[in-house]
Amino acid sequence: MDKLEQLKSSLNTLRLSGTKENLTKVLIEITKLLPPSDDVAITVGKKGTHEYVIDRKGLAIITTSQDEYLPFLSSSEKRISMEQLPDDVAKKVISDISSLLVQLRDILKAQARRNPSYGLLASEVDLIAKS
Repeated sequence: MDKLEQLKSSLNTLRLSGTKENLTKVLIEITKLLPPSDDVAITVGKKGTHEYVIDRKGLAIITTSQDEYLPFLSSSEKRISMEQLPDDVAKKVISDISSLLVQLRDILKAQARRNPSYGLLASEVDLIAKS
């Protein structure tokens, strides 16, 4: 089974049973489809100053804070396991899983400008997102 078929299968399972475990499987399948670049990530959700993103390496928390006396923002990244995604963020993602697929499609379309083989993959992900 290819990566796209595995994504479809995990999405169907998530739609039948919207559990955090099934969401984790979908997130893992999405990471497999991302192009080999450290410059792309998909925003899974936000909670306060924390932004949860997935990239080819997995799930990370980006924490952003404004320095007290300076007009600068600072951020830090911490890698976490997929199971550590907060339950409330997971529920929001499950209710709007198509937003992740749209982000994936946009990344693949941008990558298709450099490597045309990603164009077909982007159109397939777009069909999945619309269904």
